Amino acid sequence: MKTILSLIAAVLLIVGAFISPAFAVVSFDDVEMDHYFADDVIFLHAEGIVNGYPDGTFRPHDEITRAHAVAMLGRALKLDDTQRATDFSDVAASNPFSGYIDAATELGIIRGYPDGTFRPNEKISRAHVALILERALDFPDVFQEPFSDVVPSMEAYEAIAQLANFGVAQGFPDGTFGPNLKVTRGQFAAFLARSIEPSFIPGKQELLETANDILVYLENENFDAVEDYVDDEGLTFCPFAGGCIDDGGVTMTEEEVEDFMDNTTTYLWGYEAGSGFEINLTPAGYYDKYLMNASYEEKEMYGREGHPSTRELVRKAFPEGTVVEFYYPGTEEYGYMDWQSLNMVFEEEQNGEWTLIALVNDRWTP
Repeated sequence: MKTILSLIAAVLLIVGAFISPAFAVVSFDDVEMDHYFADDVIFLHAEGIVNGYPDGTFRPHDEITRAHAVAMLGRALKLDDTQRATDFSDVAASNPFSGYIDAATELGIIRGYPDGTFRPNEKISRAHVALILERALDFPDVFQEPFSDVVPSMEAYEAIAQLANFGVAQGFPDGTFGPNLKVTRGQFAAFLARSIEPSFIPGKQELLETANDILVYLENENFDAVEDYVDDEGLTFCPFAGGCIDDGGVTMTEEEVEDFMDNTTTYLWGYEAGSGFEINLTPAGYYDKYLMNASYEEKEMYGREGHPSTRELVRKAFPEGTVVEFYYPGTEEYGYMDWQSLNMVFEEEQNGEWTLIALVNDRWTP
């Protein structure tokens, strides 16, 4: 994945800036700072997603059970962990993870076996990990040819391909994925950390830095520099996430992007969410009222602080895109209902470079 010793200082800075002050940057007795999965475990522990054992260990080399995997994912998704009855004959309300298991079942993230059991203490395979992560989280619908031991007839075929394409799942040097191999707690921590926080994937950290650069260019109205990230397909602008679906918004050529602030043409950018009124503005007017109407801050991590509905709509409009969301949380004066977001949508070229394909805004509307 990456060399821990060279990045651990950065991890300390990142975690300190990203997490709640209630959490300290600590590791476990059996996860040394040079451990292969140290930064992943530190991040998940700081976020309250992994707890470890009463003796102060994490046991990264132990194979993880289905119940523990669902519990970690459930904490990451902030699912209801209230212990309760489930549909599985072997998961009673007394099971400490019954709440997470029931919530994940309701969302379609996990499924049981034909005999009506869940088998919570059974060790989980790499294929099943790919399935639950793909069902729970957003990954671009881009498929690279998977591994030599992953075939289209497998239930996890598309999930493995999506996670591999995104950089979450990695195979072995011989070109195999090992779908039936069991997953250790350390490996699951890495899968989960990369899934919910892409900056743990080296290439996605570079994309985050690119997005921060573009944010600065936008703040300074430097569309000459923004144009450098746009290709022949142009750049789409949408004032609301839902407005990009079905080819909504305005798509500009590279030349039009470069001349954005000097362009005096009035465009129909879309329609106000709620009222349905037309949004007819010049690019400069659109810039002031929608594109850069909030104070967005550069990011050290991707985060998931925005609204799930926004992510879902952007994902629907650009299924092959990778999104970096800049989020303005709003103010206490307005009950935080004045939140706004700026979503940069990228696609990766075959040469590994990232192209900016859309700038999608979103906000609450009555």
